[in-house]
Amino acid sequence: MKSLHFNMEPGGFVPGGGLPSGATNMSQLSPGVWGWAGADTVNANMAMMSRDLDRKGEASVVHLTDVVMPGVVLGLETAVSETKHLEEHKVEECIAVGKDLKAPGPEFMSTVYPFEDEDAASLLPFFPKAFKKIEQIREDGGAVLVYCATGQASTALCVGYKMAKEELSYDDAMAQVQEARPNALPEGLNRNLSRQLTTWRKWPEFPGLPDWM
Repeated sequence: MKSLHFNMEPGGFVPGGGLPSGATNMSQLSPGVWGWAGADTVNANMAMMSRDLDRKGEASVVHLTDVVMPGVVLGLETAVSETKHLEEHKVEECIAVGKDLKAPGPEFMSTVYPFEDEDAASLLPFFPKAFKKIEQIREDGGAVLVYCATGQASTALCVGYKMAKEELSYDDAMAQVQEARPNALPEGLNRNLSRQLTTWRKWPEFPGLPDWM
C-alpha cells in the first residue's frame, strides 16, 4: 500500500521532504501551496499528526488511501494523481469536498462539493447528492475516492454515509473509520463537523436523505 511519510523535523512538513524554496516555516506558505486551505489550517492538521508519534519517536505513517468500507476509499488530495493506485481499488469517481482542490485525470469522473471548512459552515446540505452518488457507484461494483485538503471534510462525509447506511451512532461510525484509516485524524473531527454529525444523528428522521435510506 502506498504511503506518505511526513517529515516531523522543524521546517519539514511537506510530504517527502522540506518546505518549498524560500520558505522557512509553514506560516510563510501561501494558500495556493495547499489548495484552498490556508497555512493555519494545514498547521493545525500537521500538528495533530506530529503529536501522534509512537514511543520510539518515529513519525506516523499516513496512507495515500484506505478503504473505509466496501466501495468507499478515503484518501489524501494527492491520491488523484495516482491513476494506477486508484484503478487497483476500482475507483470510478473522485469526490472532492472543498474548493480549488486538485482534479483527477480524464480516466475518472469527478464531482466537487464546494464546502468551506469554517466555524459556521454546514456540510449536511451536501449529504443527499453525495450519498446517492456513492450508492449508485457501489451498486455498479465500483468505488469512489473521497478527499479534501485537510482530511476533515472528506472524513466527515464518509462517517456520515456510514452512519446513514449502517444506522450507526456518530461515535461508532467515527471509530470504524479511524480504525480503517489510522493516523490520519488521531484527534478526530473538528468541533464544527463533529457537532453537525452528532446533532444530525439525534433527529427523529434523517432529513434530506435519498429514498433508499
